[in-house]
Amino acid sequence: MSQTGAHPGRGLAGRWLSGAQPCLLLPIVPLSWLVWLLLLASLLPSAWLASPLPREEEIVFPEKLNGSVLPGSGAPARLLCRLQAFGETLLLELEQDSGVQVEGLTVQYLGQAPELLGGAEPGTYLTGTINGDPESVASLHWDGGALLGVLQYRGAELHLQPLEGGTPNSAGGPGAHILRRKSPASGQGPMCNVKPPPGSPSPRPRRAKRFASLSRFVETLVVADDKMAAFHGAGLKRYLLTVMAAAAKAFKHPSIRNPVSLVVTRLVILGSGEEGPQVGPSAAQTLRSFCAWQRGLNTPEDSDPDHFDTAILFTRQDLCGVSTCDTLGMADVGTVCDPARSCAIVEDDGLQSAFTAAHELGHVFNMLHDNSKPCISLNGPLSTSHHVMAPVMAHVDPEEPWSPCSARFITDFLDNGYGHCLLDKPEAPLHLPVTFPGKDYDADRQCQLTFGPDSRHCPQLPPPCAALWCSGHLNGHAMCQTKHSPWADGTPCGPAQACMGGRCLHMDQLQDFNTPQAGGWGPWGPWGDCSRTCGGGVQFSSRDCTRPVPRNGGKYCEGRRTRFCSCNTEDCPTGSALTFREEQCAAYNHRTDLFKSFPGPMDWVPRYTGVAPQDQCKLTCQARALGYYYVLEPRVVDGTPCSPDSSSVCVQGRCIHAGCDRIIGSKKKFDKCMVCGGDGSGCSKQSGSFKKFRYGYNSVVSYPRRGHPHHSFFFFFVAAAGKPWPRGGTTWRLKLPDVS
Repeated sequence: MSQTGAHPGRGLAGRWLSGAQPCLLLPIVPLSWLVWLLLLASLLPSAWLASPLPREEEIVFPEKLNGSVLPGSGAPARLLCRLQAFGETLLLELEQDSGVQVEGLTVQYLGQAPELLGGAEPGTYLTGTINGDPESVASLHWDGGALLGVLQYRGAELHLQPLEGGTPNSAGGPGAHILRRKSPASGQGPMCNVKPPPGSPSPRPRRAKRFASLSRFVETLVVADDKMAAFHGAGLKRYLLTVMAAAAKAFKHPSIRNPVSLVVTRLVILGSGEEGPQVGPSAAQTLRSFCAWQRGLNTPEDSDPDHFDTAILFTRQDLCGVSTCDTLGMADVGTVCDPARSCAIVEDDGLQSAFTAAHELGHVFNMLHDNSKPCISLNGPLSTSHHVMAPVMAHVDPEEPWSPCSARFITDFLDNGYGHCLLDKPEAPLHLPVTFPGKDYDADRQCQLTFGPDSRHCPQLPPPCAALWCSGHLNGHAMCQTKHSPWADGTPCGPAQACMGGRCLHMDQLQDFNTPQAGGWGPWGPWGDCSRTCGGGVQFSSRDCTRPVPRNGGKYCEGRRTRFCSCNTEDCPTGSALTFREEQCAAYNHRTDLFKSFPGPMDWVPRYTGVAPQDQCKLTCQARALGYYYVLEPRVVDGTPCSPDSSSVCVQGRCIHAGCDRIIGSKKKFDKCMVCGGDGSGCSKQSGSFKKFRYGYNSVVSYPRRGHPHHSFFFFFVAAAGKPWPRGGTTWRLKLPDVS
C-alpha cells in the first residue's frame, strides 16, 4: 500500500456508490508535497506521564515467585506473584488463559493462526485466584514484568496497572504498580461471573421514550484479516483495542448530544485458510462480502452474550473506489439495527484509523457527510471541515469532533425508533484501554504503523503534536511526509511534556483530560413558534446538557430533552377547499425542475392507500394525471393529521395521539353525532325504506325542520338482506331541501 507524497493524484471528493442502497466512501487527504530534508540520527527521547494518586489506592511492587510465564516453555504458563497492599499480603496464583478472555472479551482465531501470534507474543493473559480463595477472581495481562487487569477479592474490586512513570527515576521506581480499590455499592453483593440459569427471564429493554436522551450501547464485533495479523504480529490485539478505545472516546464526546457507548464484545482474527469474507481492492465488494459473512457469526437473541449490534472489519488491503484508491472506509447509511447491513470496513492506516472507524459507524447511525446539502444548512457558513464526518480525512477538532448536522441526524434517527436494539446493556463489557495511546505508541511507532516498519519520526519539523511527520524515501532520496494527523494523545513531546489534542502540554495539565465529569441538564428554553396559524399546530421547548457539560468521557445527560404542546387549535377560516396536507402537496405543482421527465406541471395530491403506518408522517404525494407517487418530503409540517380518519397529528415525523379538540394528549373523542366531547344527545336517528325506485329522485324519509340553520346529516344506505345493490351505472345522489 502506497500513500506517500509521491502519489499526489489521489482525489479529494467523496463519492456515492451506485446501487439500490447508497454506500459512503471516506477518502484521505493527499500527503503534503515532498519536503526534502536530511534525516537526523537522534530522535526525541521517550518520556512517561505522571498523575497524582487518587484515594483508595496504593503503590505496590508485585514480586514474581517462580520462573518463566512465557508460552512455549514446555509446561502450561503459570505465575505465582505476591504483593503487599492495604495492610494485607495477596498471593496471586495464575495460569495462562488459553481462551484469551479479558472481562467479557473473547479473542477468536479462525483458520490457521499466524506464527507471530503464537509463542513469541510478549503479552500473556492470565487468570487465577487470590490467597487460595475459590470465590476470588484474578484476570490479568502479563507483559515483561508489567501486570494489568482486575482482581475480585472479598467483595471488593481491585484494579492493578503499571504506575505511569514507573521508571528508575520516578517516584515509584522500577516495577511499581498502582492498585486501586473499589468496594461494591451497598446491597450489591459479591460479583459473580456466572450466567443466569436457563429459562430465567432476562431484563426487557426499556421502551424508548419520545424525544428523550437514553443510554445506547453499541455491542461491536471487531474483525481483523490475515493482512492485519501479518503486519501487527503479536501486538495486534492491543492495537485493535487501542484504536477502538479512541473511537469509543469520540462517541462519548458531548458534541454528539447523545449518550452513546461503543462496546467491543467480540474480537475475531482471521488466519490463512479460513473461509472468511472476500477482501480485495474493491471497497464495495469487500463490504458486501463482509456484511454477508458477519451475519453468520451473530445470534438473533439480543440478550445472548454472543450477540452484536454492528460489525467492523480492519484490513491492510488498499481499498479502492470506482476510479481511484483514495478510500479509507465504507459503510451503509442508517443500518445500525439491521443485522444484514449493520457493518463497516476500515483500511488500517495507523492510530488515526480510530477516526475512520468513528466516521463509518457514524454512517451506520445515519449521519451524512458534512458537505452534503442538508448539513451545509445545519452547520452554517462558519462551520469548519475538522469534524469526524468531513468527507476528507483531516485533523479532527478535539473540542467539537461532531458537527451540528451529525448530532441532529443521529438524534432524529434515535428519536424515530431506529436504535431500539441499543437499549440493552451488555452483561460483561470489555474495559478498553484507558491510558493515552501515545504512552504505548511513541512517535516512531506511530510512523511505522502509518508508513511501514522502516519509517521514523522526523523530529526537526516544528511545532510538535500538530502534525506527525515521518521519514521515507522516494527515488533514493530521503524525505519527510505527513497525513496531517496530530500526534496521538500522550505522545512525549518534550521534558515533562506530552501531546493532547494536537498541543504540547505539561504533564501537570494532563490530569484535567483524564478525569471524567458527568453532565447535567440546563434549564428549559422558551417555547418556540407555532408550526401552524390555525387548525392545530405544535410548538417546542428544549434543554441542553450544559450544567455542566460532560467532559473526558463523563456520562451524558439522560431524560427528556424536548417537550412540545399544541397551539393555535381554533378552526381555520372557511375559504380554502384544501386540507393542510393537500396544501403541502400542491406546493409542488409547479416544481418542474424536480420532475424533468414529466410532460409539464402536475397536480399533486396526498397519497394514503398503500402507505405503511410508520410512513404516515412523510409527505407522500401522487401525480393525479399519471398515478405516480413520491415521498416529496421526509416529514410533513408538525401538526398535520396523520390520516384523514384520525385526530392524531405528526410531530417531528412521528404520529402522536391527539384528541378531537386538536390538543396533543387529549382524550376527547367525537360522539355519534360527530360532536367533539359530546354525549350523543345532540342528534336523532331517522330511518325509512322503499322497495321500488324510479329514475330520478326518490323520497325515502322526511326529516323535521329544526330551528337552527346549521345541521349535519350523515346517511347510511343498506341493501335489504340478500338483495344486491342495483347495477348498470346507477348513481346515487342526495338532495336536501333548503332548511334556512
